[in-house]
Amino acid sequence: MKQLLILSIALTSQSLWGQISLDQSDMPSVGDYIPRKSDTMTVLPGPGGSGPNQVWNFTTLSAYVITENTSVVSVASTPNGNQFGNSNMAMTNDNASYLYFNKNAQSFSTQGFSGDLLGTGVINAVFNPDLTLHQFPRTFGSIFSDTYVIDVTVPGASINPLLSQINFKRTSVVHDTTDAWGQLTTPHGTYDVLRIHTMEVFSDSIWAQPIFPPTWNLVSTSIDTTHSYSWVGKGGKLAIAEMSFDTLGLPKIFKWTELPGIGVGLEESSVDILEIYPNPCETVLTMRTQETKVGSDFSIMNALGMLVSTGLITEVNQSINIAHLAPGSYTLCVGEKHQHFIKH
Repeated sequence: MKQLLILSIALTSQSLWGQISLDQSDMPSVGDYIPRKSDTMTVLPGPGGSGPNQVWNFTTLSAYVITENTSVVSVASTPNGNQFGNSNMAMTNDNASYLYFNKNAQSFSTQGFSGDLLGTGVINAVFNPDLTLHQFPRTFGSIFSDTYVIDVTVPGASINPLLSQINFKRTSVVHDTTDAWGQLTTPHGTYDVLRIHTMEVFSDSIWAQPIFPPTWNLVSTSIDTTHSYSWVGKGGKLAIAEMSFDTLGLPKIFKWTELPGIGVGLEESSVDILEIYPNPCETVLTMRTQETKVGSDFSIMNALGMLVSTGLITEVNQSINIAHLAPGSYTLCVGEKHQHFIKH
């Protein structure tokens, strides 16, 4: 009986250790730079089973890698931020198109996107209503559904010179289920995670208005359903890993983040610190790093990967004059650590 009791306590402790709960502190914040990679060519394994205490191993997914780094910036620093008044941050991979988000104690949601997505000029697609991505706290077994509508009209001449305007509308229902917890291993590390299964049912319609006669005509309609899985962890900011599927239901793309310091068993004291602020910045950038980095060199690279500035770290909180840099996107590097920033 005593041995059974000890075993029961041990199993219970392991379950409590393995299960996690996510809140707003685990989401992105302005100033974050999130390195991400994706594999689109390797034959991908499936998403695995649901339920407690699962193990997912995706360490082989590194043969065909695409790098996709995400910067989290303020709404005010984006060209069309005034169109997304409910948002308190934006994310971009190219400093030209942006996704807008709102983070609070109850949820993390997206308000829409802005960019030249169709080659017809900048589109400001505001979701109505906002689409909820997380409800807090997120735990194993959490379930919710949400709806959103995209309704945008763009000039038609770039697609057909006889068209005045084209309208695209999507109405979508998204079902979100936290269906598993366990340990995930990617090419970057091992993590305690929750797995999310997302099913989206959407209907699309495309309308066209000729120059003459200027009447709207229905071009096409469609209804479809997509499935995706994502694995989220404490301090992961974005999903630690994501899997999407092709039209046949087979795994198509696997993405993962490469943030330091959030893997299983990593001691806080072993994590190199590199923080910068304010971001975006105009003249003086402040860099905070560890005392052990004093005496090391730092470098600044532009968006093309060209070295544009170097210096010596002389104190833990160091001011760096960037007034001479042209406005744009830059990366501050200290050893293997790097942080992305925007110069206005």
